[in-house]
Amino acid sequence: MSVQWFDACARLGLLRARPHYEPQGSLEGLLAALDRFGITEALVHSACGDETHPAVGNRLLLDATRANPRLHACVTLLPPATREFPPPAEHIPALIEQGVRAVRLTPSAHGYTFNSQFCGELLEVLQQHRMPLCINIGLFADWVVIDAVAGDFPRLPIVLTSFSYGMTRNAYCVLARRESIYPELHGYEVHDGFEDLIPVTGADRLLFGSGWPEFTPASAMTMLACARISRQEKLKIARENLVGLLAGVKR
Repeated sequence: MSVQWFDACARLGLLRARPHYEPQGSLEGLLAALDRFGITEALVHSACGDETHPAVGNRLLLDATRANPRLHACVTLLPPATREFPPPAEHIPALIEQGVRAVRLTPSAHGYTFNSQFCGELLEVLQQHRMPLCINIGLFADWVVIDAVAGDFPRLPIVLTSFSYGMTRNAYCVLARRESIYPELHGYEVHDGFEDLIPVTGADRLLFGSGWPEFTPASAMTMLACARISRQEKLKIARENLVGLLAGVKR
C-alpha cells in the first residue's frame, strides 16, 4: 500500500525498566526507525515526562521536535490543582504558540485521579481549543471514566493509545456512542480486526500508531495494509485522520 504513514504513538527516550531498548529509544534510533519503515511523520511523547517530571520531559521533547520537522510533540500535563504548570487558560495557548498540537495525561505514572472532577478545568480548556488529549488506555483501562469524560466534554478529541483487541467487550458500547474518541491501534493485533471495528467507529476515527520502541511498526502496518477495507479507509487510518485532528486545533 503506497501511503505516507503518520505514526500516532511513538516514544522518545528510555524507560528505566526496559534498558534493553537502547539505542532505539534515542532520537537517532527513532529517526532511523521512521526511515526504515517508510513512516513520514510521528506524534512523539517523552519517557522522561513519565519517569522524571513532565516539565523536564516536555523541555527535552520540544527541543528534539523543534529540530526535526517530521516529529510532533505530544507534551505531558498534570491536573491544574497541583500548580506545577501555569493555569490551563494560560498554558494551553502558550503551548499552541510553540507549535504543540496534542497533549497527554498519565495518571497511573503521576498518581492522580483522572476524571471530570479532578481534571475538569484542564479538560474544558483543551475542549475550547480542540486540542487532542492522549490517554494510554492500556494503563488506564477505566471505560466508565472514559465514557463519562467524553460525555462531559463532547468536543474534546480523546485519543486512546495502546487500544487492544482484549478491550472490545467494554469498549464497543463506549466507542459507538462517543464520537469524540479515537482509538490508536498498535496493540490491536487480531484477525479481521479492522473489518470488525469499522462498523462500530467508522474509518474516520481510527489511527495508525507504532508503539515504538516497545513495538515494531511492522505488525500495525501489515495489519492495516492487508485489511479487507477500501483504499480510502486505509489512507484515512494511516495518515489523514491524525492530520485532521492536529489541524483542527484552535488558537
